[in-house]
Amino acid sequence: MRKDDRQKDISEKKLNQYTFEELRNCADNEFKDLNVAKLSRTSPYEVGSLLERLSPKGRQKVLKKLSEEDASDVLAEMYAEDSAEIISEMRDSRAVKILQALEPDDAVGLLRELDDEDRDRLLNKMAKRDADVLRDLLTYDPDTAGGVMTPCVISVREDMTCDEAIQHLRRSQGSGENIENIYVVDAKNHLVGVLGIGKLLWTPSNKKICDIMCTMVEGVCTAEQDQESVAKLMAQFHHNTLPVIDSQGCLIGIITHDDVIDIIQEEATEDIQKLHGAGGDETIHDGIMYSTVRRIPWLIINLFIAFFTSRVISIFEAKISEFTILAVFMNLVASLGGNSGAQTLAISIRSFALGEYHAGDSGGILLRETFKGLLNGMVVGFIAALITSLWSHNVMVGVVVLVSMIANMSLSGLVGAFIPIFLKRIKCDPAQSSYMFLTMVTDSVGMFIFLSIGSKLLL
Repeated sequence: MRKDDRQKDISEKKLNQYTFEELRNCADNEFKDLNVAKLSRTSPYEVGSLLERLSPKGRQKVLKKLSEEDASDVLAEMYAEDSAEIISEMRDSRAVKILQALEPDDAVGLLRELDDEDRDRLLNKMAKRDADVLRDLLTYDPDTAGGVMTPCVISVREDMTCDEAIQHLRRSQGSGENIENIYVVDAKNHLVGVLGIGKLLWTPSNKKICDIMCTMVEGVCTAEQDQESVAKLMAQFHHNTLPVIDSQGCLIGIITHDDVIDIIQEEATEDIQKLHGAGGDETIHDGIMYSTVRRIPWLIINLFIAFFTSRVISIFEAKISEFTILAVFMNLVASLGGNSGAQTLAISIRSFALGEYHAGDSGGILLRETFKGLLNGMVVGFIAALITSLWSHNVMVGVVVLVSMIANMSLSGLVGAFIPIFLKRIKCDPAQSSYMFLTMVTDSVGMFIFLSIGSKLLL
């Protein structure tokens, strides 16, 4: 096919799908003009994005026009909480068909968000084999390898010949997600090796699997392993799948690259939101009360931090009244210290997330970040002091700004590195509202340093 023909074919396919904006327009018209065939060809992600913004009645109108298979693809692209809400609004018979059409790991994520009563009712109405698989997966912590794995894994026995293994794979068509690497097990299902699909196809048919498999299986995960460490293993070995074993070494599932992408996105989102005191799993589409309840506790903490800073300023109230120029520049020192500390904090939390921090690194990290803050304070402080001196026509005010910024930015570098290290040591999330605690130090201490130096040098 020529390049022009390929581009024409792609353009025609796009015209046969809805864009998100077109779906929104259909929603405004209560879906009276919605084309069922065109909807079935539309990206599940686009349809899912629309459903997250619709009322329960609007969701029903869209989902009624989709088959169970298409509906399952859409729900798999949505947040599990939203998918669970949609499933709970359906008739049990349709909900069960959609659950059975979902990949087991996606179905389990959805079921975890349902009430116990709804979950048990739907599982009891499913085919026993499917229900048993989902019940087994529900026993794992959702943040572990077992909680995100899929049990749909194709494996071959080590005593098979290559021809027998190929025939086995053909019979298993569509029942597994691992295509590139085939895992090899013994008679008791213990994981004993791995074999590339290419090598299997190129090897003579009478050759035994045990003679050509690789016994060094990389990236093996235990079912109880934390999902964050699973993501690091995937990044380390660059495989499309990772095998999951139980405590006896038996192969019980695999984790695919799309699961790991979800883990990375989830962990990164959680860290960013917790850094500023928002809920780790909060989204922009959450209800008003849900988000308010998650944010208020940290905002109250922030309120007391602000009062503490105000108390520091009130100590120097008389000096500020006498030298009003101090009031003009004290926020400058606090702001630059906060920004400098935030840079250190971001780098520190990233290092924790990527596993770059190890026990014994603390002393070196704290020392280096303090010196980085010192050098930043000297450079930025000199520029600020020069501008301040010209602005205020008072060289001593510039000196106060210079010394204060050097001191505060050195401190902010130290504190920006110390806070996540300390939280990690006491087994708390290093990202949890770290920025608020950093701000408390850089604002209150920074202003105290600035006002103390100013009151001494501007006599």
